[in-house]
Amino acid sequence: MPGIRTKCNSISTKWARFRYKCRKPFAEFFGTAVMIAFGCGAVAQKVFSENNSWFTVSLAWGLGLIAAIYVAGGVSGAHFNPAVTLALAIFRGFPWAEVPVYWVAQLTGAFFGALIVFIGNLSALRAADRSTTVGIFFTGRQTAEVTTADAFIFEVIATALLLIIILATSDKGNNPAGNLQPLIIGLSITLIGTSYGYQTGYALNPARDLGPRFFTALFGWGFGVFSRQDYYFWVPIVGPVLGAIIGCCFYDFFIHSSERSPDVADDLS
Repeated sequence: MPGIRTKCNSISTKWARFRYKCRKPFAEFFGTAVMIAFGCGAVAQKVFSENNSWFTVSLAWGLGLIAAIYVAGGVSGAHFNPAVTLALAIFRGFPWAEVPVYWVAQLTGAFFGALIVFIGNLSALRAADRSTTVGIFFTGRQTAEVTTADAFIFEVIATALLLIIILATSDKGNNPAGNLQPLIIGLSITLIGTSYGYQTGYALNPARDLGPRFFTALFGWGFGVFSRQDYYFWVPIVGPVLGAIIGCCFYDFFIHSSERSPDVADDLS
């Protein structure tokens, strides 16, 4: 019917315009959700079955990030991480006005990703003791020997290494990875997980921990998740932010080659 078709076309056009206007935060939202759905989903498989090991969980986080980059990277740049967004604003000219928009999209995307994992494992979660399943969704000290200070240092180091790899693979004067960058960054997540992840569960990303932590607080685990392990929740927020800045500082000071360094430009010309 012409009238109904015209109305549907009008709705479609309005939505298309709105979607285009919000395309970057939408992409960050969906990309982050995909990454969390695969990563936390792999942790759930490890908890509820014998099919996963620490390595396969690390591999799943890496492959999940690769999938997420291909889902949304061409639209938003595939940050999926508030620490990455902040570091790129400080060191690579990412617009500051877009920083809070990206942060909100990343946090809500991580929350939604946790919801997907919750729905996919609902029966098992209902049957299990909540104290044994809370670690599916967010990070924390993995053994009694790991102190909060240890965990903080691990998060700083691991995130710094991640940012060094991100900058190196996008540096046109060094070894830009081009179309292979999603693969290299994803595999670097697996590498970091197998090298530095077992102490903390390697958040590397405030949204990756905080979004699912809010989810668990609202969906049955209670707000005690924020006081858990002596209020550990601040570590995967502050550690990755500091690590991202340190990683960028080190890379730019020692390696960055896309353009001449301002302090030596006059001497070289």
